[in-house]
Amino acid sequence: MKRIQALFSTLLVVLFGILPLARVAADSNLIANPSFETASGSLPASWSQGNWGTNTATFTYENTGHTGTRSATVALSNYQNGDAKWYFAPVTVTPGAVYNFSDWYKSTAASEIDAVVTSTTGATSYLWEADTPVASAWTQASFSFTAPANAKTLTFFHAIASNGSLTTDDYSLAPNVVTPPTAPTVSVTAPANNATVSGTQTVTATAGGAQAITSVQFKLDNVNLGAADTTAPYSASWNTTTATNGSHTITAVAGNSASLSTTSIPVAVTVNNVVTPPTVPTVSITAPANNATVSGTQPVTATAGGTQAITSVKFSVDSTVAATVTIAPYSFNWDTTQVANGSHTITALATNSASLTATATATVNVNNVVTPPPTGTNLIANPSVETSANGLPTGWQGSGWGTNTAAYTYENTGHTGSHSVKTTISAYTNGDAKWYFNEVAVTPGQNYSYSNWYMASVDSEIDAQTTNTDGSVSYYYVASVATSPSTWAQAKGQFVAPANAKTVTFYQVINKVGYIQVDDASFGLFAPAQFNRGIVSVTLDDGWRTQYTTGMPIMDKYGVKGTFYIITDTLVHPQNYTDYMSAAQIQTLQNDGQEIASHTVTHPHLPQLTVAKIDTELSQSKATLQSLFGTTAATDFATPYGEYNAKVITEIKKYYASHRSTDDGFNSKDNFDAYNIVVQNVDDATTPAQVAGWVTQAQQTKTWLVLVYHTVEADPNAGTEDYSVTPANFDAEMSQIKSSGIAAEPVNQALAEVKAQL
Repeated sequence: MKRIQALFSTLLVVLFGILPLARVAADSNLIANPSFETASGSLPASWSQGNWGTNTATFTYENTGHTGTRSATVALSNYQNGDAKWYFAPVTVTPGAVYNFSDWYKSTAASEIDAVVTSTTGATSYLWEADTPVASAWTQASFSFTAPANAKTLTFFHAIASNGSLTTDDYSLAPNVVTPPTAPTVSVTAPANNATVSGTQTVTATAGGAQAITSVQFKLDNVNLGAADTTAPYSASWNTTTATNGSHTITAVAGNSASLSTTSIPVAVTVNNVVTPPTVPTVSITAPANNATVSGTQPVTATAGGTQAITSVKFSVDSTVAATVTIAPYSFNWDTTQVANGSHTITALATNSASLTATATATVNVNNVVTPPPTGTNLIANPSVETSANGLPTGWQGSGWGTNTAAYTYENTGHTGSHSVKTTISAYTNGDAKWYFNEVAVTPGQNYSYSNWYMASVDSEIDAQTTNTDGSVSYYYVASVATSPSTWAQAKGQFVAPANAKTVTFYQVINKVGYIQVDDASFGLFAPAQFNRGIVSVTLDDGWRTQYTTGMPIMDKYGVKGTFYIITDTLVHPQNYTDYMSAAQIQTLQNDGQEIASHTVTHPHLPQLTVAKIDTELSQSKATLQSLFGTTAATDFATPYGEYNAKVITEIKKYYASHRSTDDGFNSKDNFDAYNIVVQNVDDATTPAQVAGWVTQAQQTKTWLVLVYHTVEADPNAGTEDYSVTPANFDAEMSQIKSSGIAAEPVNQALAEVKAQL
């Protein structure tokens, strides 16, 4: 039924009794005889009838109407196609002008309204404008219409195109006369012009105009003063103490619904506040007393005050934040069992509302009486997996993560007894799999040993998993484990329980296609056989430039000599390694009494290489270092990433007197292996207090402690990222080594000392 619109069809909005058209003058209707009230013979003046197609059309000039006494009806019967309508005499229109059209109608059938446009060239176009539904009562149809670019005259057909009737009346076609919006008015009413203000000042304004006011934004010196106020009365609260004393200007910017805005005449004011400069807070630790001996749960309290309000008191123990308290009384309960026995520093940092701070400290001695289980006691329940329930070993479980196909089986053979557990990976992309026992309680700072018997078709490693006092979970590498596919072998490792550790479990983890079978696990306190004295060796890996620029001056400051494990490709191709030491800098280290040792040529994953390539990495590294620094260099070796297996150790023994791994532990007389020197790894999460605890343990147990460092730099995310140490921490740790009195020796000297005691 709808006519095809011409290419210049117009944008319109059709509304039925919902949105009123723009107001126009009463005499602006362009249609002659719009309400059919004037007759011309038997027909309404200025109106015509029209129909086309196959149908029977009846046109009636009615004696009733929507208003007045007349209207016009068209009825169709025998309808097959076409339409019928009354239409008014065409009126002249202005191209591009907007017109408002409306009529009132009632009908027994659906109808439509079409615009009939005659162009300046005489062409006629039919433009569909609206569908009008059946209406049993008088209903208004209305819309706006934009005359096409070449329009000359215009009429509208309100047509019916089905059996039924359509009665129309009260037509209107008028220009859409739009009154342009006007900008709002606005003025600041308080404070008065040239007023002197202080403290908190209420700023007010009045605003109005033809359009609705949507917001008033106050400005101080052309900068927004708070958020815009969207409802009258318009005001803002101004804390004049945030402005400097002296002259300022206040304005108000009003915006209206037409998106027009007006800025008020400026109001000049003088701010005159008496300024009292903020002062630092006062803070003191009231408990425990300085130099007190504490144990168990110790209340830590502080008082804080000053001119400004206290916003927080942050308590720290040995630089680790323990609690932040924002309201008085300032206190927290410190579980001293979570730190090692010995000296600790409590700090209270008070901050006030002016962001000024003050610090108080107290030194205390922690002395908790710990009764550990006897050395040699196995803390693992069901360590040989002989006890089972529902076909699985009691107190054990298998699990993994990542993309791989893993099977966890409870075997009917074992190293001893008749059972063991086996983990098999048949397809691998990433992740790992393992069996592990239920976690057991540990004492922070205590040294433990772990071992299990195994058969494995692939290299693997032992890891520790702790659940900490705050509920978090941490993971620690403990030791590498070589393949042993046909005979049972024993894997061993040491573990010092971290300061926040609560419970721990261990597992021999597989992360490639193959299998690991485990039996006879053991975990308990480790009481090492003692050397003549405790020793510490500071080692630094890779040859990072910050070891020379930052690390060596700190070591010299405290008289600590260490071992630097160098990647020699950084010396052969220095242009590729701008962050590493030059040969001249390494020579300065050696002249300073530091040991220069080997860390391969290119820092590869040695277990993944052929024997020939391993041999090349080891021999060429040694040759390069000795050619540059003499035969006293490169007697000792450290594997990249701490990775090794049996074939790697075999090749190391051809060239070097020792191998330093990254396996966790302390070297003692009963576990010493020159080709697996165990260590404590220092990373960005290690605190000076932890290092001090390790040093104390080495002294007390007369073991050899080896510390592993990488970069020494202020940015913890630079260089080796997680393995960086800040200059402040490195300085504190070297100071602790010096003040402890422990023997600090490079690896080659310490190795000679301990070997003589074996």
